[in-house]
Amino acid sequence: MILSGFFKDSFAASRLLKFSTELPFININKSYQIFSHIENPNGFICNTMMKGYMQRNSPCKAIWVYKLMLESNVAADNYTYPILFQSCSVRLAEFDGKCIQDHVLKVGFDSDVYIQNTLINMYAVCGNLSDARKVFDGSSVLDMVSWNSMLAGYVLVGNVEEAKDVYDRMPERNVIASNSMIVLFGKKGNVEEACKLFNEMKQKDLVSWSALISCYEQNEMYEKALILFKEMNANGIMVDEVVVLSVLSACSRLLVVITGKLVHGLAVKVGIETYVNLQNALIHMYSSCEEVVTAQKLFSESCWLDQISWNSMISGYVKCGEIEKARALFDSMPDKDNVSWSAMISGYAQQDRFTETLVLFQEMQIEGTKPDETILVSVISACTHLAALDQGKWIHAYIRKNGLKINIILGTTLINMYMKLGCVEDALEVFKGLEEKGVSTWNALILGLAMNGSANDEATWGGEDPRL
Repeated sequence: MILSGFFKDSFAASRLLKFSTELPFININKSYQIFSHIENPNGFICNTMMKGYMQRNSPCKAIWVYKLMLESNVAADNYTYPILFQSCSVRLAEFDGKCIQDHVLKVGFDSDVYIQNTLINMYAVCGNLSDARKVFDGSSVLDMVSWNSMLAGYVLVGNVEEAKDVYDRMPERNVIASNSMIVLFGKKGNVEEACKLFNEMKQKDLVSWSALISCYEQNEMYEKALILFKEMNANGIMVDEVVVLSVLSACSRLLVVITGKLVHGLAVKVGIETYVNLQNALIHMYSSCEEVVTAQKLFSESCWLDQISWNSMISGYVKCGEIEKARALFDSMPDKDNVSWSAMISGYAQQDRFTETLVLFQEMQIEGTKPDETILVSVISACTHLAALDQGKWIHAYIRKNGLKINIILGTTLINMYMKLGCVEDALEVFKGLEEKGVSTWNALILGLAMNGSANDEATWGGEDPRL
């Protein structure tokens, strides 16, 4: 086309460019080469190039093409700006979105409903619901997408009141809107409202069922999640990855491996069992139900493993008491994160192997990984059992130096250590510094004082036992 001069024909060039951007096996750089040879690209050609960059996960370059348009005085149209707002949404680039909104106002496209909808979505995705609402309220034309976009924004930030206000004002409530509300109610623990809305829906799709099952699972109503899943199957609704993950989580919590196996078989039948998230959920479910051999088989045969896969398998071995297998797997990990160290260190502590707990903690320090609460509790407990006061004090100093919050569990563990090792003043210092004190904290304090012969000295701990 270059040699024949067809590139001077805008229509022919635009067809070739469109063809190249729509075929996934053609590199986007080849499409750009075509674009760069077009002498006078029009708006359609520039839009095609921007859309191509968006489809190939290069949203920044879509903005770059728009800048070329401005420099070349190529007129943008009502197809240009939605692509640009989508680019800003993907990048969470609110500032760029605001600048583009100014351009929209200048060229007079502010009344285009498609542009308005992508602008509302851009602000909502960036968490700026105030500006999203301004665009929404100021729009002369609102369609179903407008209402759903505004609702989705409030759902995203968890604003129940505003979401309910938009939902109640919708001229027509479709399945998408109702599903969004069920998701929001589930996240906020409003299970009763989620159920009421679900039962009132005249039409339900897969997402509707999945949303309510997830609602039950998130709010620890695992039996109801499984009952609803069975009802969903009875109604012939096909499953997807999201609903299977929720159901497997419920099976893990209830330790119902038989149901978990049925769900596993269903995932195989549908063809989604190789998804890495499902693989991880299955490994966790079988490990939780102490069928670690099945979990190991899944782990060994999986083509796709991520950090969660390794951590789930290690935790499974620990739960089943196979600490040596857990350590072997831990040592062979390509990369270890905080969860990996936590699973192994707490595993040693649970098995009363306190020396190994402290040794592994030292290795973790050398690696430069920061401990979480579970690790600190395990290590302090190990110091208590081994009477390793110096190391226990070092860990306490580490906590204070790094500004880590000492909550009830961590505080109770520290008090217990100091009391058992005869350091009453240190225990009292921890106790008095706690923002929140639970029954376990008071128990550790009073029992420790009794053990050290100071239980009757109320002035020592300065208060009345709240348990009485």
